[in-house]
Formats: sequence, C-alpha cells, structure tokens
Amino acid sequence: MDSISFYEYLLTKGFEERKSQREMIKIVEEALEEGGVKLIEAPTGTGKTFAYLIPIIVNKQKAIISTGTKILQDQLKRDIEFLAGHWKLLTGQKVNYAVIKGKGNYLCIDRFKKEEIPEADRLEVETFMETEWDGDLTLTGLASETIVKINVDDDYCTFAYRMACPFYRECYYWAKVKRREENADILVVNHSLLALKEFETKDKVLVIDEAHELDRYLTLATTFGISLYWFKDLQKSLEKLLGESVNIPAEEFFRNNFEKLFDEESNEAALESLREYIPQMKTLLYIPLNEAVEKLRKKVKEEVEKFVKETLMVSYTFKDFLENTLLFDRDLIDSVNAGYEEPTEREKELINKVKKIDYYRRKLNKLKAFIRTAEDEEEGVGYKVSRAWSKKLNGYNYRLEAFLIFPRNVIDPEEYKAVILTSATVEPEDIYLTTGITGEFYTLPHNYDYTTSTIFIEDTNPKKEDWKDKLTTNYYILRSEYDKVLVLLTNKEHLKLFEEDEEVGIQGKDSLTRLIEFLRSGRIKALIGLDSLWTGVDVKGEKGILMSKLPFENPRDPLTYHRLKFLEKVGEDPFTYQRRKAYIKFRQGVGRLIRQNSDKGKIVLCDNRIWRYREFVDFLRSLGINIVSKGKFKRKKRTPFW
Repeated sequence: MDSISFYEYLLTKGFEERKSQREMIKIVEEALEEGGVKLIEAPTGTGKTFAYLIPIIVNKQKAIISTGTKILQDQLKRDIEFLAGHWKLLTGQKVNYAVIKGKGNYLCIDRFKKEEIPEADRLEVETFMETEWDGDLTLTGLASETIVKINVDDDYCTFAYRMACPFYRECYYWAKVKRREENADILVVNHSLLALKEFETKDKVLVIDEAHELDRYLTLATTFGISLYWFKDLQKSLEKLLGESVNIPAEEFFRNNFEKLFDEESNEAALESLREYIPQMKTLLYIPLNEAVEKLRKKVKEEVEKFVKETLMVSYTFKDFLENTLLFDRDLIDSVNAGYEEPTEREKELINKVKKIDYYRRKLNKLKAFIRTAEDEEEGVGYKVSRAWSKKLNGYNYRLEAFLIFPRNVIDPEEYKAVILTSATVEPEDIYLTTGITGEFYTLPHNYDYTTSTIFIEDTNPKKEDWKDKLTTNYYILRSEYDKVLVLLTNKEHLKLFEEDEEVGIQGKDSLTRLIEFLRSGRIKALIGLDSLWTGVDVKGEKGILMSKLPFENPRDPLTYHRLKFLEKVGEDPFTYQRRKAYIKFRQGVGRLIRQNSDKGKIVLCDNRIWRYREFVDFLRSLGINIVSKGKFKRKKRTPFW
C-alpha cells in the first residue's frame, strides 16, 4: 500500500479531503525517495501533520519530528496514535513512537535522595513516583530552583558515575527514556532538544514543524551563562562539605554592575560586551570558587588515599569509578586490589565525596569557559543580563548570558536522510538568514473561506494618544459580540489593561494549555497574551480577535537588539529583517481566526500603519477577507520587503 492509497482509505472513514494535503503528501514522498531539503508553506487547514506522517508510516521510515511547543507535541501524539491505529488495522504492523524532552527535564533519583529541598516538594515528587510517571519534572509544580537541584545534570551524571550510580537501572532518563528512544520508529522532540542532538540521526528523516519559530528555539538552546543562584547553591554545598565558610561575593558582583540597567518595564538588557566585567568575574567569582574546590579536592583525595592504603581489598565498582574520574594518579589506581562487586557503605560514602569534586570541577570549567567567551568577543555572539524574582533567594536572581545571534549551522541537514521544514508561514530568506538552511520551496493553496469574515483596521496606532482607549473599547465590543475572544498583544505591560475584567484568562497566570481549554469549554470568555497566542492557539468556532498593533519585535529585546546591530554592521538593512519577522507573525495571528471550514469571525487591528506595508495588505487580499478601514488614509506607493 502506498501513501495515497492509505490516504484514500482514511477518506472512506469520514476523513475530510483537502487538495493541499494531498499535494503535501506527494512532496514528502519525494523527499523520502530523493533526500535533500524541502521547505513547505502549508496554510492553516492543510492538515500538515497527517501529510508528513502518512508517508513516514507507510514507508516504514524512521523519523525525528521536532516542534516548538508542548501544545503541538500533544497534537502530534494524537495524530500518530490515530494513524498508527488505522495502519495496524489494515496491515497488522505496529508503529512505535516516543515523545521525549532534554535530559534536564527528568528526575535524577540519586540527586533527589541526596539533595536538600523543601519538604513539600519532596512529598510531591514522591507522590508522582508512586504512579506510572515518566520522570518529567515539568509535569510537577516545582519551582525552577528545586528542579535544577534534582534533575539529570551532565556535570553530575558523568559516564564514570553512571557506572557506579545505585539507581542507574531504574533511572527515568538513561534506563527508560533512552530505551523508548531506541525502540521508536517516530521520535517527537522539541526544537531545543533538536539543537542538543541527544539522539541518533543516521538514516532518519527530520521533520521540523512550526519552522518559523526554529531560530529562536535554537538560540535559546545554545545560550549559556552564570547566575546568582548558581553561585549561592555552589557556595552552600561547599561550606557543608568543608565545614567552614566560603566567601564568593556573587551578589555584590551582580547587584553593583547590573541592577541599574533594569526598570519597571524590563527585567532584561542587552550588553554590547562583557569585557569590562572580566576582571571582577575572575577576582570575585572564579578565584574564590577555585580555591574552595581545590581545598575540597585535597581533603577528599587524602581521605581516599588513606582508605586505599589501609584496605586490603575494594569492590570493582569502587576501583573502576576512581579510574574513570581521572582525578587520581595511575600509581594509586594500580595499587588498589579489587575482589568483589558491590561497594561497601564506606566505599559508597567516598564515591559520593569524589563525585562532588568532579561535579564542582566541571562547574568551575563552565565558569572558565564563560569568561573565555567574554574575552574572545567572537563575531556572532551576543550578551545579555536578566533578573527574575526568586522565592529561594528572597530577592532577584540575576543571569548573565552569551548566545548565538544567528544560530546558523546548529542543524546540519547532511546528518539526515532528508529534511522537511514546514509551517503556515515559511519565509525561505528568513530560514536561511537565521539558521543557514536552504532547500526547495513549495507553497500550498489556502484551504478556508475567509469571505464571510472581516478585519477592521482602526484609525489609530500606539503612537497616538487615543490608542489605549480605542484598544479597550474594541475589546469590549468584541466581548459583546462573541463568546470567544483572543487578544494578541506585543507588550506585557498592556496585560494590565485587562486584568480587572471578568471571565478572562491572562497568559502567565496559568499554563497556556489550561487557559486554552478553559476558553474552548466556556469557563472563560477571553484569552489575553503575547507571543504564544499569535502562533500557538487552536480554538474552533466563531470568535473575535483583537490585535493591539503590528507585531514588530521590540528593539530592546536582547536578541533583536543584537540581530539589528549585527545586520547593520555587515551592511544589511535591519528594518527589512524586522519587517519580515512582523509579517510572519501577523500571518500567524490572522491564522488563529479560522481553524475549520465552519469558522468565521472578526479581527480588529488597532494599528493603521499597516497601510505602509504592502505585503501585509496583499496577504489579507489574497485570503479574500473583508477589509474595513475606520478612517481615511493617504495612499502612498507601497513596496513589499522582497
């Protein structure tokens, strides 16, 4: 049975035929046969997940499917189960799949048993462990400060320690997640995990869904840095092991240098360079930490050497661990006699102490690498500082970070049998600029009828005094006309305009998944939020959508700031980049209106500057949506960014 035959079988079961979906199936088939990179713009209603899953299942092709959000992962899971069920009915063949996240999302049982965390958090984790839980800490209500103490950490879970870890065979990640990954025909990951490459890629097809968001997730995945909490946690642990105070004045470093950069509207700031902070990073942070770690290393090393000399025989586990840590001289290792398997309690105690040294040295090396990055000032690397309130610290936790301005070449298409990038809004130039990926570009036809829907363009914009009044007035008009209203904002400060209203869900007050479900079920009548609402919400039925303004990125956003500076430096037009990104996001926002053939509704855009940008207006006209302008505009020659 080929892909089209399976597709036509599904049509006999009441599945709705879509011309664009059939076209996409053929394009994906071609990719599986010939390889290469395909960029597929599949407008809302194409049913793109079925269009790439059907050929993958029929051809028994091992695949990695990467998405940007948990919402889409959940949808993918449902679609895979649906198709796999019908495929098994037809052929008797099972389709194995797994949805996985990066290792840092999973519980480390060993760390959980050893670390000091709030008792309420411990009870919550223990309750989860009594169920069929897969170890995913994001399903708990734990604060991030707790999660980083008990999750799987590369610096803790080294190869050497994994071989000695008493919980290795029952480990959520290494024993369970990795086994599911090995057995999976289809592996569903997120864009951040895709960048980390924690899975085998050989002979597999890569599908990148929601490709318009890929660059931001890749940048996030390759961001690294230091934080106040990081130092406070290390300091506390070292003091406990050394039995004396350790002075690492991290709070002084962060507060004195960066507190002045923040205000009520922003808790993050772009930094041109970290060069001026390097001397302090060395004297206030690196040197005190290094001295404490070295003192601990000498103390534990002496303890281990004394034990080895006084003991006739040790376990194979203990000797192998000492050798694999690379912390001890060869002569010492050779002098150790091993003769039994299970380590004694004293050996376990020493393993834990040596493990701590190895852990702290790795953290120290990360700090050293960060300082070296600051010293090198490589082209294409940006810097930022941010703060967030921490209950654990009872104050702000500061983060100092470096990131790739454009994460080009993070993904290498040559590592895969074929690569397919798809989204309702694929812009090949943007994909190439931000990720370095190029390929054959396909545009599929629109599927839904927009002629019964309307977009009102209000005669205002954020630079006018009446903008807030018109924004809130239009909000209440939409609330009176529709039981479901989406408010798409670009500035979190504007969330305050709607907080006092009734039957409203505000992004950030609860998980987005729950808020969307509340809107669908009628528990709330309006959902108000920022980025994710423009691109990741699927609410069927009649609805009103309020767009506060054209979604241009805030130039104060650190990533946007560095991108604009970089483009200007290399002779490119920064505004072309901004305009293209706004155009992509605007099209995504319009796509929230109609999610099935019977849907209709109204969009209100409180930004008359749309008339300056021809591509925005041309896009609306291509849909056939009714455009109503509230006001008179001077018609000027409008040129699209391309």
